[in-house]
Amino acid sequence: MRFLVLPFLISFFATVLFANESKVCQKCHPIIFEEYYQSSHRNASVYNNPIHAAMWDAHPKDEKGYASCAKCHSPGDEKSLKQGILTRNETQVQEPISCVYCHNIKEVEEGEESNTNILSDKHREFYTAEKGKKGNVSFKTEKSWFGLVKEPKSSPFHKINYDNENFYSGNVCMGCHSHVNNEHSFDITMLDAVINEKDENSCVTCHMPQVVGSKVSINETKTHAFHGIAGIYHMNDKMGEYIDFKVTKKAQGFDVLITNKSNHALFGQALRAGSLKATILRDGKIITLEPFVFERLLAKDGKEVMPWSANSLLKDTLIYAKKEVPFSTVLKAGDKLTLTLGVQRITEEGAKKLGLEANKEFTKFRVLKSEKFDF
Repeated sequence: MRFLVLPFLISFFATVLFANESKVCQKCHPIIFEEYYQSSHRNASVYNNPIHAAMWDAHPKDEKGYASCAKCHSPGDEKSLKQGILTRNETQVQEPISCVYCHNIKEVEEGEESNTNILSDKHREFYTAEKGKKGNVSFKTEKSWFGLVKEPKSSPFHKINYDNENFYSGNVCMGCHSHVNNEHSFDITMLDAVINEKDENSCVTCHMPQVVGSKVSINETKTHAFHGIAGIYHMNDKMGEYIDFKVTKKAQGFDVLITNKSNHALFGQALRAGSLKATILRDGKIITLEPFVFERLLAKDGKEVMPWSANSLLKDTLIYAKKEVPFSTVLKAGDKLTLTLGVQRITEEGAKKLGLEANKEFTKFRVLKSEKFDF
């Protein structure tokens, strides 16, 4: 049946301008679009993300307006991007960061304050990555049953460019997910990722893992890259694979060595915190230990401040490549230890500062990895 409607779809797509038209992508990528629509990318704007909205409301305003924020939070809205004027409109609500925008990123230009995405100027040509398909691939068909059946093997609606190395290394994400320096040249996001061609892990392997479901309706595949963007808003079981626990017993307690196999520090964003929780099952009773908190507190003149005012650190207990966490409770034979690493979108203190304490969803503890150990 899908081949009967192919001529109609080709005609339909030929009349559409692809700039900021994620709904068009839905026609052939329904599963991916559904994931995208729930993702942090689609919910990046002031009108879809209450935390971002509260941060913007509290942020001091200047002549630039919303332009600096729009650069990553709603690049599809030209008025907010170029003029700094923020208004509720279709782009802000439906696709502040569109499918077309991300798949048009040609390269990333490094900057002192923040990086910048350089977009392709080629009409209806989109970048993507797929193992074994580097190089530009045009639409083609494979015939079977004496030529009676034609099955599409690439897109008939747009050109697919498989030759952008940034999409394989994960560097495509670094236009927005690298660093953001405030006016004091102080990095307030702490997301600088080390992009190394020899590193098996990248932004894509961790945050866009392969999941079950066809990536396109006209040429079914078993899996596709998860476009819900696994992370703080959409936890994924596979994310725990990038974290290892090692427990060492000591005379005065035990140590937990956390190995972070991703290529960035964990929990570095402002007003966010991770926690390592530990419980011991002993003689049928649960012993709950004091959790260890991972956070980066921004400061000025020795006092904690909001990100835009910070020029120093008050505290930094983040997980970089490795982090050793000590516990003072002595482990005994027969103990069953459970370690749980998780994160909050925003801390209780941060929620109070932004007037968001009524919504407990923001401060909810979200599990990243949990593992049990027997002694």
